[in-house]
Amino acid sequence: MPPGSTTRIAAPSGLVAVLTLLTLELVRFSGPLLDSTYGRGGPVVVAAIAVLTYSAPGPMAALLLATMRRSARPWVGAVLLGTALLGLLRLTVQGLQGDARVVVGLVAVAVSVAVLVLAVSALVARPGGGRTAAGAVLSGAAASVGLQLVLGTWDAPWRQSVLGWSVAVVLVALSVLLGVQVRRGGSTGPGRPVRSLWVLGPALALGAMMLANPAFAAAQSGLPLAAAGPVLGVGLLLGAALVTRRPVVRRPSAGAAAAMLVVATAVALQVPGTSALAGALVLAALVTAQLSAALLVARAWSPSGDLRRARPSRALVTTAGTACVVGLATIGPLLLFQLDYDVPLGFPNAVVVVVTAAAVAAAGLRRAGGGASTSDGPLGGRGEVLLGAGALLLLGTGLALDPWSPDRDVEDPAYTGRLVSWNLHYGVAPGGQVDLAAVARVIETQDPDVVLLQEVSRGWIQGGGVDMASWLAHRLDRSFVFAPAADGRFGNVILARGGLAEVRVLPLPFGAGPQRRSALTAVTRLGSEPAAVTSLHLQHRSRNTPTRLAQLDTFLASATAPVQVVGGDLNAQPGSPEVRRLTGEGYVSAVDAIGDPGALTAPSTAPTRRIDWVFGRGTSFRSADVLAVVASDHLPLVVAVDR
Repeated sequence: MPPGSTTRIAAPSGLVAVLTLLTLELVRFSGPLLDSTYGRGGPVVVAAIAVLTYSAPGPMAALLLATMRRSARPWVGAVLLGTALLGLLRLTVQGLQGDARVVVGLVAVAVSVAVLVLAVSALVARPGGGRTAAGAVLSGAAASVGLQLVLGTWDAPWRQSVLGWSVAVVLVALSVLLGVQVRRGGSTGPGRPVRSLWVLGPALALGAMMLANPAFAAAQSGLPLAAAGPVLGVGLLLGAALVTRRPVVRRPSAGAAAAMLVVATAVALQVPGTSALAGALVLAALVTAQLSAALLVARAWSPSGDLRRARPSRALVTTAGTACVVGLATIGPLLLFQLDYDVPLGFPNAVVVVVTAAAVAAAGLRRAGGGASTSDGPLGGRGEVLLGAGALLLLGTGLALDPWSPDRDVEDPAYTGRLVSWNLHYGVAPGGQVDLAAVARVIETQDPDVVLLQEVSRGWIQGGGVDMASWLAHRLDRSFVFAPAADGRFGNVILARGGLAEVRVLPLPFGAGPQRRSALTAVTRLGSEPAAVTSLHLQHRSRNTPTRLAQLDTFLASATAPVQVVGGDLNAQPGSPEVRRLTGEGYVSAVDAIGDPGALTAPSTAPTRRIDWVFGRGTSFRSADVLAVVASDHLPLVVAVDR
């Protein structure tokens, strides 16, 4: 290999990998930002802002190219200028709060997608560039998984701490350094037009939702984050190694890969990890989908023709259009999937993700022509990118395996049990921030035996992609169990100081919808004796009283323990038929018995309703309080149980 060729290969590949990591981070970051606009205008406003944000990469890419049109290498200059702008926005986001963070954060994700499209298109159009670019994107996704594991899946942009700033500075510095190396290296502008570059959009959507989402893998498989996350990262690294070390697959093999991608995506979404075998099946499906997608994307990105013969204006328009499509194809599946929980699509929202996988498959199948099978050497610069992503994944795996040991023995017979019940709104506070540390501090101050949580997200992009259950359990030094509700990544959680036994997940009647709900029950020590505790969440629309009553009847039919404490968001106010149904069965409201019945719980910023409850049967309460803290859209309840 000629001297300096490794640098010429490593810099563009490394830049694409880092830009992929940053883009995935910002796509996850945009979820809570968009969610913060929901309360102001509903689904129509959210959809409009999302479409505006994710179509903006088109004009942004055109602007960058137009700005550098007089440069000797305009494409390289546009990539470097865009990388510098992205770095500035990423650092700015780190220090902002409120509406300013929403605006700048959405601009940052648009710039990120635009620059990634420019960098990928430049790399794809080189000899062997389709495989090189696919490997770089996969390496960046693997590095993203590693970084999420390092951070416990709670991303750096939400952390205004030394750790958060350190991650931001390192990522920005690395991207700018690689951009400068690209500028100093040989020509890296696209020499030939890129076929099917639009497939980057659905590939990013699949990555953000499931293929590069360790929280998704943990929740869907039912396995610990420390086990599921590394498997996901290793699968992406294997995909990167596969596509950079072998010729593009032929059409018959591509057909098999396309079928496997679609089937594996459906299996990973639809099989609940309720046993070790089912969990292993979910992880196997995710890795199969990763490898299949890797082969198909590499096959789709086969250059043909010669872009240098095209008019510059045509190249600019084509690139801008592609960037627009990539952006919309990234947010479209994510937005439709989430909106179904408030505005039903009329068909299972898993179909949206399967269709997205089918789009990636179609792009790989329709590839024609050759020229993408040449190799740049056994490791070239691409090996350095793989090694860097692998090192970050190894670090994340080591940190994720850090053990914690909840205190499972409380021997003091006079010990009064404390319990917190809280709807966490998938981790998003009213201002749009995801501040899990604030949630943890509130709970730590109360030092409860048991925490009953509702609306816990484990990988939802709407909640920033975080595994709230694993993060809070680790931070609070508690064991946990999770019950899926709306889907396998969103539901109820019980955290306990002691062990959790006789765990039961009870699906509740769907009724009028629009979301599936569940009740999660376990036996644990509450005070000096064990008790059955339940985290319960009922249907939320005001006209859904018949559905809520049916859900309560289902729960009551299963509630046979002599000592029970039930906490949750009942979406029912004092005096309602739902509350009367519970009190008629012998349950006592803690707040009504010993607290302030006038204390309202939602919304947290200016409460107008009391819809969050703690009930007990076979026990009594010593105190019951509503805490005035704004870390969710509900206020938490804390009760002392006197046995």
